[in-house]
Amino acid sequence: MKAPGCVVFISLLLGIIAGCSNLPVSSVIGTPISPPIPTPSPSPGIISPSPGPSEISPLFLETQSISTAPTAPSVARLRFIRVNYSLLLDANGLPRPLKLGSEITINLFPDVTYTGVIEQVNDDGGVISWTGYLKDVEYSQLTMVYTSGVFIGHFASPAGVYEVSTVGDDLYRVLQIDQQKLQGGEG
Repeated sequence: MKAPGCVVFISLLLGIIAGCSNLPVSSVIGTPISPPIPTPSPSPGIISPSPGPSEISPLFLETQSISTAPTAPSVARLRFIRVNYSLLLDANGLPRPLKLGSEITINLFPDVTYTGVIEQVNDDGGVISWTGYLKDVEYSQLTMVYTSGVFIGHFASPAGVYEVSTVGDDLYRVLQIDQQKLQGGEG
């Protein structure tokens, strides 16, 4: 073997050995490697910064809680959730600086998920509101309000009307409204 061919052969051989042993090539040839630096986990009670709204983090979080909540004949279905406040509020409880057109994943039911587009954020002395529409849904709107530690939401489209309200202790319910059954309602 010529010298350049030998170098290539040895490099390939070291790569194969490293791949089979799940070790970096440098450890196979004896070069010391410093161990990876562990990422510290947040201490309990400390709020970690959040990346802000994204398609990865939905607005509503699953919960195993089951609660009894009064319902009306106009309620088609309901589910219980928790609100992922880190998408809307910073660690100080102030509204995140969302830009015009910011998007947020609104997962109302397992079979009903929209992308909300935020058009306006208002902070009127502790009453924070977000308004906008549901992406790619004509005649849609979204309104979310947070005040005194309580969230409410209203999401409407021709396909359905949904409301989110508290049932207490950071537990919320999502209702799908059957507009045909509203009093005096033609929908």
